[in-house]
Amino acid sequence: MRILPVSEFIGIVNDLLRETLSGGEAFAVEGEVSNYRLSQGQWVTFDLKDDKGLLNVFMPAWNLNVPIEEGIKVRVYGVPRVYPKYGKFSLSAERVELAGEGELRKALLRLRERLTQEGLFAAARKRQLPRFPRRIALIASRESAAYGDFVRILSERWGGLEIDLYHVLVQGERAAQDIVRAIGQANQRSLDSVRDDERYDALVMTRGGGSLEELMAFNDERVVRAIHGSIIPTLVAIGHERDITLAEEAADVRGSTPTDCARRLVPDRRDVLYEIAAIVESVEVAMDSELERRRNVLERAMSAPSFWVQARTHELQTLQRRVVVGAEGWLYTLKQSFDSCLRVVSSLDPKRLLARGYSIIRDSAGKYVTSVKDLKLGQEIALEMKDGKAGAEINKLPDGALQPKLL
Repeated sequence: MRILPVSEFIGIVNDLLRETLSGGEAFAVEGEVSNYRLSQGQWVTFDLKDDKGLLNVFMPAWNLNVPIEEGIKVRVYGVPRVYPKYGKFSLSAERVELAGEGELRKALLRLRERLTQEGLFAAARKRQLPRFPRRIALIASRESAAYGDFVRILSERWGGLEIDLYHVLVQGERAAQDIVRAIGQANQRSLDSVRDDERYDALVMTRGGGSLEELMAFNDERVVRAIHGSIIPTLVAIGHERDITLAEEAADVRGSTPTDCARRLVPDRRDVLYEIAAIVESVEVAMDSELERRRNVLERAMSAPSFWVQARTHELQTLQRRVVVGAEGWLYTLKQSFDSCLRVVSSLDPKRLLARGYSIIRDSAGKYVTSVKDLKLGQEIALEMKDGKAGAEINKLPDGALQPKLL
């Protein structure tokens, strides 16, 4: 008879369990959660049960990437083993998934209620986006249609915006961790910037539509808390208009679609030019009206009877001085407003863009080329730069009309 120490016997049992299962197909255990516990903020234990059995589950807290609570149905992937210290049989979990969309929605509802109570979605804490952003951090997948649509609309509406792309996974097990990392990098880069124009004016996160399971990375508690804690104002648009994720609820501004996200971020240059023209016109009308009113006051005073004029000479002289000083102050204020408007208009001057290293492209017919879709290999084009024009021939076409630098 072979006599074994307890620890050696348990080791043999665990080896047999591994050998038996390693040669077969991958498996997962599905059941209802009960007795859920978090120990020391590091270890998660709970029982997995059905109507005929119960199994203890153990796993590190950092491997748990879905919100689970008592009574929900989950699917656990892992390895069965006996723990030598306690002699207890458990399933050592490597990954946990919610079983079915119904359970996903129940878990999301519970998570939303808990985060709402903490104030993560409170309207009072939401910030406004700057009207004229200069530089943004874009968190998206560079292969997604949402990324292409967002960049295209930005270029059409405003242009000249600096975009730093933080490429991330947008679905799958590692997506949430990838997104949290990108948010942290963007915030740290903005914090480390010495000059104001190097800091981000907005942090934008976007992806296209998908099923509830495919959008789960944007319902992850870690992502929601990272958005809530961002020092950069956040704009999030995930999926279609009917899809609302917890990430969007935590953001300062939500876009219903990636295209709507771009429209919310920047104004249309044509609307801005119209607004400037309206301001200039209103300043001119106000100036003319005030000058006419004060001129009438002086004319009525000068045409009064002589005895009235003599009796109130001092009063009229005082009034005249006030009118002159007031008019000068009014004209100075209007001139400041007018100069400010001119500076905005001047900033939109294409020649200023040329001086910064940009160029204007025309085809052989003299028409502006605004998209790579209008170019063909071998096509001759004309380039206009700040100090002259030059000709060129297309020998390579890029993948997209706008190529933000990849971080």
